[in-house]
Parts: sequence; C-alpha cells; structure tokens
Amino acid sequence: MTAPLHQLTMTYTAEQDRMLLRIGTGENTEYQLWLTRRFIKVMWGALIQTMERDPEMNRDLMPSVRDAVMAMEHQEQVQASDFSQKHNEENTNLTSNTGPLLVVGGQVKPVNGDLTRINLKTDNGMGIEFALNKQLMHALCHMMITSAQKAEWDLDLIVGDPQVIVPEAAEQVH
Repeated sequence: MTAPLHQLTMTYTAEQDRMLLRIGTGENTEYQLWLTRRFIKVMWGALIQTMERDPEMNRDLMPSVRDAVMAMEHQEQVQASDFSQKHNEENTNLTSNTGPLLVVGGQVKPVNGDLTRINLKTDNGMGIEFALNKQLMHALCHMMITSAQKAEWDLDLIVGDPQVIVPEAAEQVH
C-alpha cells in the first residue's frame, strides 16, 4: 500500500471470531484484513512498547507515574479522535476478489517521535504498510480494546494505568 492513510475502522465478526480491520486510503481504496485473537495479543505488546519509547516519555519516571502519564495521553488522544463517521462504502475494495486477507505477522516500528510504521504480512504473502501519528495510534489501540471487549476475548488490553481518568474540558473555570 503506497497511498496515504485516510480512515481506519475495526469491527468484531462473531462468525469468524476475528476482527475486521478496514484501512481506507486517500485515493478511495481500501484493504480489508482479518486479525485473530492471537495476533491482536502479540501486536498489542509491540504497540505498547512503541508508546513507552516515546521521547516525550521521560525514562526517569517511576513506573506508576509513567503509566499514569500514558493513560492520560491515551484518553486525551482518544477524546480528540472522531469515531462518529462510518467507514466510506464508496471505497474500491482492493481485496474484493479474495475477501479479507488474514494477517499472519507484522512489525511495529517507531519512525520518529510522532510517527509509527506498521507493516502487516498476510497469509498470501502480501504486505500492507501504513504510518500512524500519535492520535491515530491511540485511536487504533482504542478500537482494539473495544473490539476485544465486545468479542469477550479476555485480553488485558490497557494503555497505562486504567484508574487514571482525564476530566472533560470544563466550560467555566472558577
């Protein structure tokens, strides 16, 4: 995939017991990919490690403070994301001849402080590569969390300390 990323959506499909990741491009094309429970579990570890390597995350922080900071950043980025739009059904599905491709491997690699490159390998040997900024990275993690909960996969997918809650922005300050 060389076109710029435009939209990510993820849904759980009970019949397949898999997540369907739809990657829409700026050129109105899309890839549909199946993600298994096992792959989500492995990929989650790589996503969290990438977030922990963020240069803004002071390595001198105590683990509990680092987890709190990660949780706050995650909540702030998710709140700033727009999950209200449905996936663009006008996209040309590049996997329509085969159906969604099964992801069997991949790589999560930080590019710089704000970008992370994700390369997914499918069972037919195809590679799907895309880059996520911080907000999209956190949005992808949020979709993985909510989809895994809906699937009842009993995966412990959390970003930072789950006890930390970021208050909504107040309209009036006293």
